[in-house]
Amino acid sequence: MSRRWDLLAHGDPCADVVVALEEASRFGEKVVGRPLGIHAGGTTANAACAFSRLGGRAAVYGRVGDDAHAALLRQSLQDFGVDMTHLRTEPHSACACVIAMVPPSGDRAIVYLPMPPCEPDLADLAAALRQTRVLYAMPYDLEAFADASRLAHECGAQVAIDLEAAVAPDRDAMLQRIALADIAFFNESGFTAGTGRSPTPEALAALLAESRLQAVVVTLGAAGAVAASREGTALQPAFAQPQVADTTGAGDTFNAAFLLARLEGRGLQDCLRFACAAAGHAVTAVGARSAMPDRAAVERIIGGGQEPPLAESSC
Repeated sequence: MSRRWDLLAHGDPCADVVVALEEASRFGEKVVGRPLGIHAGGTTANAACAFSRLGGRAAVYGRVGDDAHAALLRQSLQDFGVDMTHLRTEPHSACACVIAMVPPSGDRAIVYLPMPPCEPDLADLAAALRQTRVLYAMPYDLEAFADASRLAHECGAQVAIDLEAAVAPDRDAMLQRIALADIAFFNESGFTAGTGRSPTPEALAALLAESRLQAVVVTLGAAGAVAASREGTALQPAFAQPQVADTTGAGDTFNAAFLLARLEGRGLQDCLRFACAAAGHAVTAVGARSAMPDRAAVERIIGGGQEPPLAESSC
C-alpha cells in the first residue's frame, strides 16, 4: 500500500534554550554560563527533521503553543521539509521547552518542560497513521501511547520508541512500553535502568527473545552502538570527529538514520554504521539540528577512514 510518509513523529516540538557552562553544575552550587541561543528541538521532532534531511518522508503529529517560540518551531520544521498537516496550535499556551546545559565536555544535561496534557483526537491520529509506515514516539504517557500503538498496528504501521531512563525508569515501565512496540531504541543509561543489565549483545538478544520486538538498539555514547534483531546482533564503533560541540540531538539523528536504513532494507550492521555516521556529524555544531547531515555527508564519513574502538563522537 502506498503511504504518504515513511515516518510520523508523535510528540510536541520543543524550544531548546541552550546555555554553555564553564564547568559541570551540581545541586546547591552556582556556575558561570553564557547563552548559546534558542533552537528548535524536541526528541521526536528532531528525529523527523533528521529523517527528512537524509532523504526520507517525514511528518510530525503534535502541538505547539501560541507564544514567541511557536514561529521558530514551525519555521524549522518547514526548513527541513517535515510535513505539518497534523501539527496544531494550542491557544493561550506556551510551547514545550527544554533547558540544555552544555559543559566543556559537550555532554549536556537537560530539563524538560512539557505542554499540559490534553485529550487525544483518536480519529485524527488514525487518519495520520493510515498515511505512514512507522510511528515514532518517546512514550512518557503510557495510556496515550497504548492508544497510539493500537491505532498504528490497526492501520498497518510499525511502532518505534525511544526509551530513556526518564521515560522507563524500571523494568516494569520498560516492559509495558516495549510490549506495544516493534523497534525499541535505548541510550546506555535507559537500557540499564530498564533491564538491570549492561547493554551487551547477549543482554540485547535476551530482551529480544522475551518480547515481540523485531529489533533492540542501544547507543553507547563515544563507544558507538549495539543492536539485536531476528537476524542476529551487531556492534558498531563511533566515528571520530575533530571537535564535539554539542551532543544534543545526536541520539535523535541516530534513531532516524537507523530507521531510514532499515526501511530501505539494509542489514543490521549496515543500519548501525549509517546511524553512527549520521550521529557523529550531528555533534559538530551547537543545537540539536544545526549539524544534521544529508545522505551525502553520511556516506563521506563512512568512506572516509578508520572507525576506532573508542571515538570522540557520540551516538
